[in-house]
Amino acid sequence: MERFPQELAHAFTGVFPQGDPYTSVWDQSEANALERSVDEDQHSDSTAISAMFALMKTYGGLERCLGRLSGSLLIVQDEKRQLQREFDSEVERLQAELARVTLERDQAVQKNSELSQDLLAVREQRDRVTTTHRNYERMLVHVLGQRNEA
Repeated sequence: MERFPQELAHAFTGVFPQGDPYTSVWDQSEANALERSVDEDQHSDSTAISAMFALMKTYGGLERCLGRLSGSLLIVQDEKRQLQREFDSEVERLQAELARVTLERDQAVQKNSELSQDLLAVREQRDRVTTTHRNYERMLVHVLGQRNEA
């Protein structure tokens, strides 16, 4: 009752008498269980029966309220399941994307390693060529120096 006060208020509307319950005449604005109505005509001949009929209408209202709440709960549960499925598929998509990006990263690291090794080999070759060039230059200077002396 504390969780759904609006639903209970709607269920009770028009069921209980308005005004002072101790008066001998209970007056309500609409046809209901306390004024003889079509629903009550068959076996109602006293206020006790009318009160019982009012109680049954209250129970019926509460039952309808419970039915609406149960229906709402089923809808919410279906929505939750749908959201869970969407979440799971998004997680799978992101995991696949992560795997793809990780593979690309690993390939880039491998390529970088290969290029680093190639660069090191080129530098070593350049250093050898430079050293050879310097040696030839020194030898040429030495040969020219000897020729000039002679």
